[in-house]
Amino acid sequence: MGIEREFQSYGAQLVNRAWAVSAITDDPREVVVSIWQHNIAERDGRWVYDDSLARWNGAGKNLLKEHLGVAYTEGLRLRAVLATQHNRAERERNPDKAPRNTFKARPDWVGRVELLDGDHFLLVFEHLGELATAPTGAKYWRVAEAVEAMGGGTLAEVGEWLETHYPSDPIADLRANLEHLTVNSPSRPHYNYGRSDWRTDQGHPHDRLFKVVDVGPPRRTRYVPFNPAVHGHLDLQKADDRKWVVVPLAQDDQTRAEAQGQADAFDHAPPLDNEHDARVWAMRAVAQRRGQPLFRARLLDAYDRQCAITRCSALEVLEAAHVLPYKGDHTNRVDNGLLLRADLHTLFDCQLLWITAENTVALAPALLATDYASLEGQLLRLPASRANHPNPAHLAEHARACNARHSLQTDQGQDAC
Repeated sequence: MGIEREFQSYGAQLVNRAWAVSAITDDPREVVVSIWQHNIAERDGRWVYDDSLARWNGAGKNLLKEHLGVAYTEGLRLRAVLATQHNRAERERNPDKAPRNTFKARPDWVGRVELLDGDHFLLVFEHLGELATAPTGAKYWRVAEAVEAMGGGTLAEVGEWLETHYPSDPIADLRANLEHLTVNSPSRPHYNYGRSDWRTDQGHPHDRLFKVVDVGPPRRTRYVPFNPAVHGHLDLQKADDRKWVVVPLAQDDQTRAEAQGQADAFDHAPPLDNEHDARVWAMRAVAQRRGQPLFRARLLDAYDRQCAITRCSALEVLEAAHVLPYKGDHTNRVDNGLLLRADLHTLFDCQLLWITAENTVALAPALLATDYASLEGQLLRLPASRANHPNPAHLAEHARACNARHSLQTDQGQDAC
């Protein structure tokens, strides 16, 4: 159990195995430190490591101080390699005695730098136990299922629902699974160390629940389905005291429209009593997305049955996109439309894709690291008839809205939509 091998189990490489006791990994970016077992104090189920570099000698001291500073400044999590000196008592009597040390990686413990003041540092590690890096997928989705089925409930009520529906497979830590999915819970980062962006407007699948505190009496906490149209979008950020706090995000008209549309999409669904009803419901959604039949037919004719961006000719996925939002039949004009493949129509409506004054495709920063990046700068394919060209003023208005939205999000520290 050599120190170098245990560091490598985290993907960390020591610069010198003779004296280095810390390293930084690349993916994920974490700081790995070797800590003495005999210096650990256990408090409330945590490891607390309180030490000073003043008593250290050698090159490893400066490197450790540098790495702890990086972890403290960037909020990186710590990984532990536990060092045990088996002849410690003997060496206290005879310092010249060669140490007998062993090292063991402990991936079940994850820590943070709680304090770094000169040479004094305080590290706190929490035990992940059965959660590993997050609650197991099958079980936290059951928690979300329970809350959505009930429309909301307390911890006890969710537990009772799960006992009824999954009696043979109980969830050991119900609260952890609830907090993991709860967007306004400052503790949720402790249940998902693999996630770094906590904005709820990014479409993350784990942003499912919202915590409501009823002041009572009696006072109680309920978990309800997260609805951005009601609750707004949120972020979790670290305050000056290094604690996580919930921060409301500013919302523009597009964000509010998306939230309301998502909330309304399934509120008025009819009873689906048989397979035929289910198919009708699915095809109704497809038809609505394709666009009003006559409007779509005219765009298919104008664009020669091909997507204006990709030249895709599969009719089933070609949709009639409004450049300016639909406000009645008078907006179903060919010069207010584009024939787009279904996925590009969605990106266009979500203001992630727009057309420049030069009739080229522009993409939001969030798409530049995806498969869509190759579309950036691509020339729009226009109809043969000039009368059917999209109105430049309409395209410019849509582009202005897109650029304004991404400027707002950049100001809030997030380029993605």
